[in-house]
Amino acid sequence: MEISKFLKYSFLIDGLVALVYGLWMLILPESHATLFNFPYEEFADRFIGALFIGFAMGNLLAFRASSWENVEFVVYMNLTFLIIGLIVELYAIAMAIIPVTMFAQVALTVFLLLLFVYAYYEAKMK
Repeated sequence: MEISKFLKYSFLIDGLVALVYGLWMLILPESHATLFNFPYEEFADRFIGALFIGFAMGNLLAFRASSWENVEFVVYMNLTFLIIGLIVELYAIAMAIIPVTMFAQVALTVFLLLLFVYAYYEAKMK
């Protein structure tokens, strides 16, 4: 089954967001920690940046794929990551004094989650 343009653009958007976020955490981890009021752990932050870059490459490669069978696991990976990430973000907001910038991160996570939920629904309902 061929993948939809919506799913292709979902991969592209998520891949670019993850790439920017990953480069930011890899190159300027202290500014990220300061902006979001997170504890600064240089090695851990840079490692997470590298993970985000790898995640971005998976999404950007999935953008180039043409069949659902080739990208189904990438969709599952995105859904799993975004759901767990949203839970962690909401927990952080509930348990700590978090700056307003954290709400922007939650909004971005919800936006990406909705993209992939819709794309999954669209692919499974064909």
